[in-house]
Amino acid sequence: MLTLELEPVQDERLVFVQEEPALEIALPQTFDQPLLTTMQRGKLANAEALVAKLYRGMPVNPQGGLGPEYQELVTEFAPLFTWATACWDYLLSTEGCRFVPRNGEQKGGARGDYRVVTDKDYSRMVHSIFRACVVTFAQTPEAASLSQWLRPRFWPLVLEAYRRLEQPSDPRQRTLTPYSYLRCIPYQFLNDYHHHLVYTTVHQLTDRERQAIDTYFFHFYTETATADALGCSAEEALALLRQGLIKLLIHHRLVYCLLRQIERY
Repeated sequence: MLTLELEPVQDERLVFVQEEPALEIALPQTFDQPLLTTMQRGKLANAEALVAKLYRGMPVNPQGGLGPEYQELVTEFAPLFTWATACWDYLLSTEGCRFVPRNGEQKGGARGDYRVVTDKDYSRMVHSIFRACVVTFAQTPEAASLSQWLRPRFWPLVLEAYRRLEQPSDPRQRTLTPYSYLRCIPYQFLNDYHHHLVYTTVHQLTDRERQAIDTYFFHFYTETATADALGCSAEEALALLRQGLIKLLIHHRLVYCLLRQIERY
């Protein structure tokens, strides 16, 4: 969150500004991660030979279907997928929820541009990582056992992929938060009165102050990206934001509070 570092402001009276405290979010119960005991069913005589055969016949497009032989490999490693599915509650309770952009159909009747990641999304992610691991293993001649190769690598890859979901699709925007399901770009207030009040009030600022607030607050740009969009240094962009926010704090305190609230998203 943007730190104003404001001194007391004189405007016919003194206004003492105190930064908002960090938002405290009550975390759910923390689940223990299940132990990974068995990775394979043991029905496939030589999983490594099947991987080599799959890799030799892999289509040019690696995202294309791999056919029944790959499904046979997935079936052989069903215990691994069962374990990964059982880790979903543990992942949620230790890492928190994540969000992904809504597609065209999902935007119908929904306000936010993001939706929460579900267990189905997680399952698809796990299968995608397994598939990538199979390809990587096939290109690793020194690895003799797929099961032994996967054991120390599979969960860290799942965890890394899940944590990457904190980053929005637009690299100019700030990291997603536990409230990002409310994020609309450009931001739209749910209450029509608040929406009209904030936008009309912000337009009363100077052009540069308005542009800074619009970019940082309504489009969720980082401080650096805001400066780039304004064509100035980071220090100048922060100065513009502070100037605009001070004016709003003095003359339109509700608008100031609404802006600082959506900054959490």
